[in-house]
Amino acid sequence: MAATGGPNDLSSEMELDAFRRLFPIRFHERHLLESIRPDGRALGRARDTTLMLGAVASANGSALAKIGCTTMLAAIKMEVMTPTTEAPDEGCIAIDFHMPPICSPLVRPGRPAEVAPVISKQLSDTILSSGMINLKELCLVSGKAAWMAYLDIYCLDADGALFDAALLSAVAAFSHFLRIFTICPDDRGSGSLAVQIPVVSLNDEGE
Repeated sequence: MAATGGPNDLSSEMELDAFRRLFPIRFHERHLLESIRPDGRALGRARDTTLMLGAVASANGSALAKIGCTTMLAAIKMEVMTPTTEAPDEGCIAIDFHMPPICSPLVRPGRPAEVAPVISKQLSDTILSSGMINLKELCLVSGKAAWMAYLDIYCLDADGALFDAALLSAVAAFSHFLRIFTICPDDRGSGSLAVQIPVVSLNDEGE
């Protein structure tokens, strides 16, 4: 770690932090006038973004996404389910967003973050309504067996843009989807049929 320039630098940092806490509006107004952000970035410059696929070896698809310091870990686990009568040839996706205390000092143990269920709902609405995933691709045997995809997203560091980072990790995890083989009863009720989940395609039409 680099050493500070001396007591004067430390004093200046403390004064700047005190000014930011006491006068937050004036603090940000001064940065806006100079067209820079508090971290030194230009207003139009995005934070650095990184992705790592396959972050969880035991998952069927996973990704680690970072936007600036905000860090999300997404993992997908698959289970075979009986499809609903309303959609006998479709699988399902269940999405859950978690904010453990490690992600922010504002999140207390035993007290779930209020924003977590809101982001879970936003993620579900966005992914399911976008057509990004074709649920018919999750069907194994029409009316008898389909895949249930459990997508869990964990916030490891909350430093803004939570939804953006969570959505990025979710899309990346689905793009890392691994091919799975399973055994299902055949249509005659005797013997078995080897079926597999296709690699899920990610495009505008979900095909």
